[in-house]
Amino acid sequence: MRVVSNSGPLLSFARAGRLSLLRDVIGEMVVPEAVYEDIVVRGAGKPGAQAVREASWIVRQRVRSRTLVDQLPAKLHLGEREAIALAQELGAALLVDEREARKVANRLGIPYFGSLRVLKETKVKGIANPVKPILDELVASGPYIRPSLYRAFLLEVGEARNPSG
Repeated sequence: MRVVSNSGPLLSFARAGRLSLLRDVIGEMVVPEAVYEDIVVRGAGKPGAQAVREASWIVRQRVRSRTLVDQLPAKLHLGEREAIALAQELGAALLVDEREARKVANRLGIPYFGSLRVLKETKVKGIANPVKPILDELVASGPYIRPSLYRAFLLEVGEARNPSG
């Protein structure tokens, strides 16, 4: 299945120097123009921008339906709205970590997943083991992960002991 990404996960992996993990798990990734503009053009010189610009497996694609983009909630950033619209147009999955964007994708029936699922897949596929150091790099690079989610994820992938047993 094709995957469309919002800027958040791309930037997190790029800033942590782990963009190749996205390629290894997902393969070719599609980003809408607003996401590319946000990361590469407006973000020029910032951590992650050059890595995203140079990644030949990240393909830019224009959203065909501006109407759909405009109908999505204004509280979402333009990149989120374009990523949701493009995923719907392509029948693709959406890589997104932001809760509000996930709610909208869910309402529209768009399959979605986040950075933690990518990390889990790197372990399942034998690309990286353990994944806790990578998770720590991602967290240090910017995104906030609730402590309870952090612990639950490490338990799920077998890299933490259950405190109750």
